[in-house]
Amino acid sequence: MSIRLFYLVIWLFIIPVTGKGAIIIEGQLSGNPHSLITLYGYADYISKAPVEILKVHTNGAGNFRVTVSDSCGPLVKLLVENRSLSFFTLPGGAYIIQDTTGQLTVTDAAGTPVNQLLHSMEQELLKNWYPLFVDTTGRFRLTLPADTVFQRFHEIVLKYTNDTTSTAYPLLRYDAAIYYLAFVQQLPDTTGLMDHFENDYFNNAPIQEKNPFYTKLLEDDLFVRMMFLAQQRYKGSAGNLIDKVTHEAAYFKSPQLQQLALAAGCNQAYRVNREPEQKDELSRRIRATILDSLTHPGIRTMIAHVITENTRARVGNKFPLLTLKNEKNETVNFADIKSDLILVDFWATWCWGCVEGMKNFPSWISQCNGQLTIVSISVDNNLQQMKAFLDKREKLPGVLSLYNGRTGGYLDKLQISGYPTYILLNKNREIIAMPGYTSAVAEQLKINIK
Repeated sequence: MSIRLFYLVIWLFIIPVTGKGAIIIEGQLSGNPHSLITLYGYADYISKAPVEILKVHTNGAGNFRVTVSDSCGPLVKLLVENRSLSFFTLPGGAYIIQDTTGQLTVTDAAGTPVNQLLHSMEQELLKNWYPLFVDTTGRFRLTLPADTVFQRFHEIVLKYTNDTTSTAYPLLRYDAAIYYLAFVQQLPDTTGLMDHFENDYFNNAPIQEKNPFYTKLLEDDLFVRMMFLAQQRYKGSAGNLIDKVTHEAAYFKSPQLQQLALAAGCNQAYRVNREPEQKDELSRRIRATILDSLTHPGIRTMIAHVITENTRARVGNKFPLLTLKNEKNETVNFADIKSDLILVDFWATWCWGCVEGMKNFPSWISQCNGQLTIVSISVDNNLQQMKAFLDKREKLPGVLSLYNGRTGGYLDKLQISGYPTYILLNKNREIIAMPGYTSAVAEQLKINIK
């Protein structure tokens, strides 16, 4: 493994080390001069179920400044229209969000992207621990005993984490653990190294289900177990991720930690299986084989969040291809809709904003020069309610009206609860944008027209 590739597999966080106090987040988003900024915390740190903290508009020049209590939790998600950025914060931290070549980035107040203490620890691991794994050809091997290798890792990390009261302690300890997992997953036999690691970070340490550093590390650990370690001792079907999760979670010592590991592993299973049909099968298996086995009510709720968050509509996900009825009660399969761009509009006759938004349909279709089909999906009480509304309106070419209803179908699969909800798809039926407001649709269409 080359040094360059090594850096690619390491997850580096952009966080300054500061004292206690409120968290200041500033934005310089010249490309979004009138944007609505939404900040979220999380209901729990495995599912990442969002909890809104506050909303603020940029000042017309793309600038904003907010002060957030550190009680919101150390992991924050910032949403600018349909783009998001999640990052860790520390009490007293000051952060600057910028729009750099279309990407949201975060730095500390001095403009430093990586904290120096983190950098020093990473460099020492690279210099004094990494060579234990790699020979002169760049191939990974393990010739020393696992306990010797882990002890060397532990000694280096202890130099930077000996002050357990420091606000930087969880970040440094977590960052070191990410290095560890990135290394050991390259080895042909990781059992001994993983046992030492898990005893230090999990089995012999307090359970911290409300600590995002801890729960994210548990997720990463379960991913390594599912995708690499399980191959060495799991005898079931290689494609059955939920069986793998159950098998690997059982290696942790305490019942509560085993259950938390199940939640973390289920979340990782969704990351591996991204197709809607695969996600449906995962949800079915989790409900059938895992939920009823849990005795910890908080973890049951966490897994329910995991299911919901992983079936929610997101940019990058495949859009489910269901069969619905049109206003003539004819069956229409979404898979049969052929168009370079598809704008899905979830709406209802009782929604004033939805009806107002429909006035933009002609201009949106004209803007796209025949590349766009608008699929208007009603969530009304019944199909007749939708039909009565549409019968009074002009029929527009390029607009297809379908009926979903207030329950089931797309609402279950995408976890949609607010209207209008706009979802823009490419010709491969992948979600490429989710404009938060009617006024943002035209800009997203402009960006994606070929």
